[in-house]
Amino acid sequence: MNIATAVRVAVDAALRAGTAAAFSPSAVRLYDLAPPMEPIFPYALIRVEVIGDDTECAEGAEVNVTLEIFAREATFSESVAKVEAIAGEARKTLTRKLTLDGHVMDDWLFEGDRPISDPDVLTAHRSLSITYLTTASA
Repeated sequence: MNIATAVRVAVDAALRAGTAAAFSPSAVRLYDLAPPMEPIFPYALIRVEVIGDDTECAEGAEVNVTLEIFAREATFSESVAKVEAIAGEARKTLTRKLTLDGHVMDDWLFEGDRPISDPDVLTAHRSLSITYLTTASA
Protein backbone atom coordinates (compact mmCIF):
# COMPACT_ATOMS: atom_id res chain seq x y z
CA MET A 1 0.00 0.00 0.00
CA ASN A 2 1.39 3.45 -0.79
CA ILE A 3 2.23 5.66 2.18
CA ALA A 4 -0.53 8.25 1.63
CA THR A 5 -3.21 5.55 1.61
CA ALA A 6 -1.64 3.69 4.54
CA VAL A 7 -1.63 6.84 6.69
CA ARG A 8 -5.13 7.89 5.62
CA VAL A 9 -6.51 4.43 6.52
CA ALA A 10 -4.69 4.41 9.88
CA VAL A 11 -5.84 7.94 10.78
CA ASP A 12 -9.43 7.14 9.77
CA ALA A 13 -9.43 3.94 11.87
CA ALA A 14 -7.89 5.69 14.89
CA LEU A 15 -10.39 8.55 14.73
CA ARG A 16 -13.36 6.22 14.33
CA ALA A 17 -12.20 4.21 17.36
CA GLY A 18 -11.16 7.20 19.48
CA THR A 19 -12.60 10.62 18.64
CA ALA A 20 -15.93 9.50 17.21
CA ALA A 21 -16.39 7.11 20.14
CA ALA A 22 -15.89 9.99 22.57
CA PHE A 23 -18.88 11.80 21.03
CA SER A 24 -21.00 8.69 20.29
CA PRO A 25 -20.36 6.44 17.27
CA SER A 26 -22.16 8.54 14.67
CA ALA A 27 -21.68 12.01 16.15
CA VAL A 28 -18.53 13.00 14.22
CA ARG A 29 -18.55 12.12 10.55
CA LEU A 30 -15.25 11.59 8.75
CA TYR A 31 -14.70 12.33 5.06
CA ASP A 32 -11.54 11.55 3.12
CA LEU A 33 -11.57 14.34 0.55
CA ALA A 34 -14.76 16.37 0.53
CA PRO A 35 -18.04 16.46 2.43
CA PRO A 36 -21.34 15.82 0.66
CA MET A 37 -23.26 18.83 -0.68
CA GLU A 38 -25.26 19.11 2.56
CA PRO A 39 -23.09 17.63 5.31
CA ILE A 40 -24.36 16.67 8.73
CA PHE A 41 -22.41 18.48 11.45
CA PRO A 42 -20.03 17.98 13.15
CA TYR A 43 -17.64 16.49 10.62
CA ALA A 44 -13.96 16.27 9.82
CA LEU A 45 -12.00 16.11 6.57
CA ILE A 46 -8.75 14.14 6.43
CA ARG A 47 -6.06 15.61 4.14
CA VAL A 48 -2.72 13.85 3.57
CA GLU A 49 0.42 15.31 2.00
CA VAL A 50 3.55 13.19 1.47
CA ILE A 51 7.07 14.57 1.24
CA GLY A 52 9.64 11.97 0.16
CA ASP A 53 12.57 11.44 2.50
CA ASP A 54 14.38 8.53 0.85
CA THR A 55 18.04 7.82 1.63
CA GLU A 56 20.49 5.28 0.25
CA CYS A 57 19.53 2.94 3.09
CA ALA A 58 15.79 3.42 3.47
CA GLU A 59 12.59 4.47 1.75
CA GLY A 60 11.10 7.07 4.04
CA ALA A 61 8.49 9.79 4.00
CA GLU A 62 7.33 12.77 5.98
CA VAL A 63 3.55 12.62 5.98
CA ASN A 64 1.61 15.74 6.89
CA VAL A 65 -1.95 15.09 8.02
CA THR A 66 -4.39 17.95 8.34
CA LEU A 67 -7.72 17.35 10.00
CA GLU A 68 -10.26 20.06 9.16
CA ILE A 69 -13.00 19.97 11.80
CA PHE A 70 -16.37 21.71 11.42
CA ALA A 71 -19.23 22.11 13.90
CA ARG A 72 -22.54 23.96 13.66
CA GLU A 73 -24.64 24.16 16.81
CA ALA A 74 -27.48 26.48 17.89
CA THR A 75 -25.06 29.37 18.60
CA PHE A 76 -21.55 30.21 17.44
CA SER A 77 -20.32 29.90 21.02
CA GLU A 78 -21.68 26.34 21.21
CA SER A 79 -20.13 25.57 17.80
CA VAL A 80 -16.71 26.76 19.03
CA ALA A 81 -16.98 24.67 22.21
CA LYS A 82 -17.92 21.57 20.17
CA VAL A 83 -15.15 21.96 17.59
CA GLU A 84 -12.56 22.59 20.33
CA ALA A 85 -13.65 19.47 22.19
CA ILE A 86 -13.44 17.36 19.03
CA ALA A 87 -10.01 18.79 18.18
CA GLY A 88 -8.77 17.95 21.68
CA GLU A 89 -9.95 14.35 21.40
CA ALA A 90 -8.49 14.05 17.89
CA ARG A 91 -5.12 15.30 19.12
CA LYS A 92 -5.09 12.68 21.90
CA THR A 93 -6.04 9.98 19.39
CA LEU A 94 -3.52 10.90 16.68
CA THR A 95 -0.41 11.77 18.72
CA ARG A 96 0.76 8.21 19.12
CA LYS A 97 2.25 5.45 17.02
CA LEU A 98 -0.29 4.25 14.46
CA THR A 99 -0.16 0.86 12.74
CA LEU A 100 0.49 1.26 9.02
CA ASP A 101 0.09 -1.32 6.25
CA GLY A 102 3.50 -1.78 4.57
CA HIS A 103 5.19 1.00 6.52
CA VAL A 104 6.48 1.78 10.00
CA MET A 105 5.69 4.96 11.88
CA ASP A 106 8.99 6.09 13.35
CA ASP A 107 7.92 9.32 15.04
CA TRP A 108 5.30 12.06 15.01
CA LEU A 109 5.13 15.76 15.72
CA PHE A 110 2.02 17.70 16.66
CA GLU A 111 2.23 20.84 14.51
CA GLY A 112 -0.77 22.87 15.63
CA ASP A 113 -4.48 23.36 16.26
CA ARG A 114 -5.68 26.59 14.64
CA PRO A 115 -9.08 28.25 14.48
CA ILE A 116 -10.18 29.17 10.94
CA SER A 117 -12.68 31.92 10.15
CA ASP A 118 -15.68 30.77 8.15
CA PRO A 119 -18.09 33.15 6.42
CA ASP A 120 -21.25 32.03 8.17
CA VAL A 121 -21.99 32.98 11.77
CA LEU A 122 -22.80 29.50 13.12
CA THR A 123 -20.03 27.25 11.80
CA ALA A 124 -16.85 26.85 13.83
CA HIS A 125 -13.80 25.44 12.04
CA ARG A 126 -10.42 24.23 13.36
CA SER A 127 -7.40 22.87 11.50
CA LEU A 128 -5.33 20.24 13.33
CA SER A 129 -1.90 19.35 11.86
CA ILE A 130 0.33 16.39 12.67
CA THR A 131 3.46 15.20 10.86
CA TYR A 132 4.37 11.52 10.84
CA LEU A 133 7.84 10.24 9.93
CA THR A 134 7.69 6.83 8.29
CA THR A 135 9.81 4.19 6.60
CA ALA A 136 8.78 1.34 4.35
CA SER A 137 8.73 -2.04 6.06
CA ALA A 138 10.72 -4.93 4.66
